Amino acid sequence: MGETTRQIATHIENAREDLGSNLQELEQKVKSVTDWRQQFRNNPMMMVGLAFGGGVLLATMTGGRRNRLAGMSSPSTMPALTSESRSGVIASHRIANREMERVLETWEHIKGALVGVAASRLKSFLGESIPGFEEQLRKTEGDSAQSFKDRPAPSVPGSASFAT
Repeated sequence: MGETTRQIATHIENAREDLGSNLQELEQKVKSVTDWRQQFRNNPMMMVGLAFGGGVLLATMTGGRRNRLAGMSSPSTMPALTSESRSGVIASHRIANREMERVLETWEHIKGALVGVAASRLKSFLGESIPGFEEQLRKTEGDSAQSFKDRPAPSVPGSASFAT
């Protein structure tokens, strides 16, 4: 009986030491993953891309340049002109506005692509760095997709809704 008690105590002590070293290793990994300086040294281009994407996202959320451009093309903001020159200015503003809309639309596509690439890289980086992250993410994405399916379809004014 004394022998088995000692064996159990030894086994418990070994398990504590293993657990302590595992916790220290995990703590070191978490510190290295959350240290942005180390991440920048390891992946400088990814960090620059994330910073750029974050800036684009912040500019988009705060309104960015589009709000300032909207007031520039208003005919009421133009100085007093003759009717012929005024119509020419208005026409050139319309052309410029269409061109600006195309540029802004292209920029929106570029921003979306950059955010998508950054999110994908971040997801794979976190999956490699944090044990169990990918499994939990898949579960969360599945829950999100299910709740989206359970929502009622939005009604569009003037359209008939069909029951299935």
